[in-house]
Amino acid sequence: MEAIELLAIIILIAAIVIIVYYYLQTVNGGSFDVNDLRNSFTIPKKEDIQSIRIDDDLREKVSVGDKIKSSFKDIDKSYANTTDAFSRRLDSFLDEKSEELIESWSLVTTDDLESLEKRCISACDSIDDLEKRFSEYSTVTNEKIEDLDNRLKALEEEEKLLEAEAE
Repeated sequence: MEAIELLAIIILIAAIVIIVYYYLQTVNGGSFDVNDLRNSFTIPKKEDIQSIRIDDDLREKVSVGDKIKSSFKDIDKSYANTTDAFSRRLDSFLDEKSEELIESWSLVTTDDLESLEKRCISACDSIDDLEKRFSEYSTVTNEKIEDLDNRLKALEEEEKLLEAEAE
């Protein structure tokens, strides 16, 4: 597993923990306690179950549809609003810190990509021009080298003649 994948997994786990925390806060009316969490995961005692039971006569009179309707009415709808609020907070945080994240993580932005694409297109367009200029340069340079070689040979011949006369 690469470092980027590990970082993504850690971020997802942190986001899930934060969402569960906000959900538990809204369910408990804004206050969160570890004991409330324990109570939500414990099995109720027999005495508690008996105190909750409804009379058998009332249970027979209530239809299944009414039971489902009443159970949906009992659900606290505020948790949906908190996830929206959390999403908005997360989006605003990312908007505020995006420049720092881009800089610290050395991320590429669309502006960087557009600039790189323009430079690439410019370089590709100018390759023919550069090849033409290089061939001209190499031709001129070769001519100058030949001229220098001829002049050097002429100087060497003059030097040999002067040495021959001096003897």
